[in-house]
Amino acid sequence: MSRKYIRKKFSVIICLIMATLCGCNLFVTDKDKFYMDKNLITTLSDIDIEKSGRDIVIPAKVGDNTVSRIDLAEPYFAWIDSLDVSQVKELESFRLNLFDPKNKSKLKELDFSKNKKLRIIVISQTMALKNITFNSTCESIFLDGSDIKSVDLRSLEKLEDFSYYNGPLEKLDISNNPNLESIKVVDSNVKKLDVSHNPKLKYILIDEGTEIIGSTNAHIEYNKKTE
Repeated sequence: MSRKYIRKKFSVIICLIMATLCGCNLFVTDKDKFYMDKNLITTLSDIDIEKSGRDIVIPAKVGDNTVSRIDLAEPYFAWIDSLDVSQVKELESFRLNLFDPKNKSKLKELDFSKNKKLRIIVISQTMALKNITFNSTCESIFLDGSDIKSVDLRSLEKLEDFSYYNGPLEKLDISNNPNLESIKVVDSNVKKLDVSHNPKLKYILIDEGTEIIGSTNAHIEYNKKTE
């Protein structure tokens, strides 16, 4: 068997291997799976779940662009089973809105403990979500439509605004949040709210029947709880 024939056969085999690998999507890059906003190049605004899979790990950079904001607002993202943002060290704001409360989302937990620069969290209509681990630097949290029964805010001394709507939250401890200015807890199972350690509070929105403990100068509004 001649060397020329062997080289030719070897080349054919290499081509077949390359074609097979491409067919298996092993050459799919982060730029193929994650998309940055055209106008805000540090904002990750879309994910191709078919390419990334449903268990998603968001990278620190997509191409040459560092991710500092995640803004996922579409019912399509209900297909996400798990979402890991621990690599996104420059993350400053996070939004996940699935819009439809009847979506089939399986996302059960989110962990922001590694995101030391994260200041704003907005999560809406994630009905399967049970647990969130917050980072200590967060200043604003908005949760609407989840299965979260408890939240741990003890390490969030910089927290200024906390909102919780439409969920089974049972207790809320805000005794270690001295900078809190606004709190909204609506359509929940919270029966008591102690505001005696929140001297900067300006606004409180709670359900009718919720007992406020401690004196406050904040403006208080009561929500008629929906059945």
